[in-house]
Amino acid sequence: MTDLFSVNTNTNKITNVKDKEMISIYAKIESVNVGQTSNQSDYLNLQLMDETGTILAKKWNITEEEKKQFKIGDIVHITGYGNEFNGKTQIIIESIRVVDDSEGISLENFYKTAPLSKEEIRKNIIGFINKIKNAKIQLITKTLFEKYEESYLTYPAATKNHHAYISGLGYHVLAMLKIGRSLCSIYPNVNEDLLYAGIILHDIGKVIELSDYRNPEYTTIGKLIGHINIAFEIIGQTAKELGIDGEEVMLLQHIILAHHGELEFGSPKQPQILEAELLHLIDLMDSRINMILQELEETPEGDFSKRIYTLDGRAFYKHSLK
Repeated sequence: MTDLFSVNTNTNKITNVKDKEMISIYAKIESVNVGQTSNQSDYLNLQLMDETGTILAKKWNITEEEKKQFKIGDIVHITGYGNEFNGKTQIIIESIRVVDDSEGISLENFYKTAPLSKEEIRKNIIGFINKIKNAKIQLITKTLFEKYEESYLTYPAATKNHHAYISGLGYHVLAMLKIGRSLCSIYPNVNEDLLYAGIILHDIGKVIELSDYRNPEYTTIGKLIGHINIAFEIIGQTAKELGIDGEEVMLLQHIILAHHGELEFGSPKQPQILEAELLHLIDLMDSRINMILQELEETPEGDFSKRIYTLDGRAFYKHSLK
């Protein structure tokens, strides 16, 4: 191979791929399908991306295992060479494997992530858990956070619309906690313990509802039961395992059931305690603001964003005031 192709050890980014140059790169699969040549031989057809751009890639003469092995969202390591075809450079793959998390590849190069690190989010949420004075509420919250901590801190808050990126769930919760803290200083009748615990636990069912953090899809239980009912169930189960009963458990479960606010939006119950109403409004506020900010990031100053269909199809103007 080296007799026919030049070797460039710096070709480790998509933007550097050149015709007839050997390459060794890490990339994320954006699309993948199996094609067939004119002589009935199967091949892999992939769209790859990294932080420098995107490129098409092909692997000829694939095995039955390779047809099923790779999926959208996988980070892969590829060796092969550049090949110019119809005026565009693509990659001819010689070897391809899915990258293991232990290899220390920076996810920020392939996925959008929260503005804060997992560790910053974790420390801040634990700080709010420690503010909860009611021993029963604190123990339930602490136990569930610790049980699902890794997924909680890496999963998105949704598959699309708001906080749909790595660590989006934890970042969404932290923003809600900060809003809640401010509102508690304005409305002293709010029970901080219930509000903080409700915020931390309101979306915890999403770590079961969704499949993973890189390319999340709805699991079977997510489709059939949903994150609201999952969270309701695990709070009751955890309280029972901890030997906790009483009004605290019921109130926490009500907050979970009511946090979407309206029956038509998936809440089995509408808010019927002050803290449930407040949590619903905080959730709505942070999710809507996040959707607007995401669109404005891609909008030039002095122009309107794309229409946001979850916000009545409104387009938002990006002004230049600082």
